[in-house]
Parts: sequence; C-alpha cells; structure tokens
Amino acid sequence: MIETPPPPAQLLCQQCGSPLPVEVGTQFVTCAFCQTTNFVDKSGAVLHYLVRQTVGEQEAIAVLRRWMAGNNTVKGLDKKAQIGAAQFQLFPMWLVKVQQGGHERVLMEPAAALSVLELTEMRIPASDLEPYDHAVDAEAIAPTVPLETVRRWLAENQGIATGAIREMSLVHLPIFVCKYVYQGREYTAVVDAAAGKVYATVFPSKWEAPYKTLGCAAFVLYFLAAFIPLAGITMGAGATVVAIIFYFIVAAILAMPIFIAATVISSKV
Repeated sequence: MIETPPPPAQLLCQQCGSPLPVEVGTQFVTCAFCQTTNFVDKSGAVLHYLVRQTVGEQEAIAVLRRWMAGNNTVKGLDKKAQIGAAQFQLFPMWLVKVQQGGHERVLMEPAAALSVLELTEMRIPASDLEPYDHAVDAEAIAPTVPLETVRRWLAENQGIATGAIREMSLVHLPIFVCKYVYQGREYTAVVDAAAGKVYATVFPSKWEAPYKTLGCAAFVLYFLAAFIPLAGITMGAGATVVAIIFYFIVAAILAMPIFIAATVISSKV
C-alpha cells in the first residue's frame, strides 16, 4: 500500500511559493504576490486553470448533429432525435503529469461526479490553459473529489506512486451537456466547448448484425467458389484454364448481389 505524505504545515502558492492566507472553508485562494489562483484542500494547494471557450450553444448543437450524422450512430439519428437545450457548465477535472520510465504522461481524472467517462480521454494543449477567473464562479461545478482520492486512484488502479507525480492542477473545462430523445429513450452527450468534440458513453449505435451476416455469407460463397480452380487442376492443364475463367465469371456474378445487399443495409441501418 502506497502511503501519502502528510499535508504541509503551511500551504504555499504553486506558482511563486509564497504563503497562502487560507481561511476555514475556503477552496480558492488568490496569491497576494503573483495573483495566481490556487485550489486548496486538506492535502495541499494546486494551480487552478480554466480552458478557453470557443464554441457557443448553437454551434454546440450543430456539432452534435454532425456527430449524429456520422458513421458510429444509427442512420438518420440527426433528423429523428429530439434535441433539448444545451446546458453550459464548467466541469472540474484533475490534470496530472506523471513521470514514468523516462517519459511524461498527462492524465485526466474527474474532480466531480461524471456521467460521461470519455471526458477523461481529453487532451488539453498547454496553450489553452489560462488562470481561473472568479467571474465565472456561477457556471463552475464545485470539485468534490479531493487530492487524496485522486492519488489513491492512481496508486490502486494504475500503479502510479506519489513520487512519480510531477504536477497536479485543477482545470475547469467548458462543456455543453446535451440531452436528446430517440425512440422514446433519453440520451446524454457532452460537447467540448473548447475543441468542438462530442463525447458520449451510451448512444444509438449502428446495428452490426446485418453487416456481420453479409460478411459471413460472402466468405462462405467465395470459399466454395475457390474450389472451382482446384477441381480444374485435378482434371489436367486444359481444364485448369477453363476452371479459372469460370471462377472469375462466378466471382463477378456473386459480387453483384453482395454489393446490392450491402447498399440496402447501409440505407436502412
């Protein structure tokens, strides 16, 4: 079991190292010397960032519809789904830099209850980070997962020791939480309001059974057709040429219904 070091006797600014005047119950402290915002919990202080928003509500809904029209969702989802309002929020995530095997890894862990797990796969360019601005407090979700819990997750689930952690920061991500209804069932998708990317854990995906059935049928038919040249070889050189020509004719004939079936499935699934 990896032990976590005890909390420091004095909390310091993670930017300039100056002591932070932390009052009881305070989570966000602005350094009086460098004006950097620090997030504070019982185990220490970390830098607090905000990712710049570049996508508005209407753009987010347009991004969601383009995703619905893509290759991973059922056909016509963008036209048949009933999309509600897109709720904007600043969601807190822990950004953890880890040094392992001579390489640096950047991990994302949720700092609050998360329904769309794919958000942990986000990659945030350093250039997109800016100091947190308290003017957006009303839209920011308060972090509920402390530093100690994140360190324990990393140790237990990924074998990352505390000593391997080089930096931890609290980052508020601008997102739109979108609810939509398809065939009487409600789904949730999250649109990254910085990069314009859609994240969804559960969604109406394409039904793969028809494609798999068609693929198996094509395999069996062409496998059987492959015996035609083999039969010609056993009958002599002259029969081999005839058998190969006959094989190409059969292969061309088989390709037509398979292509038609694939087209029909693509138009309906």
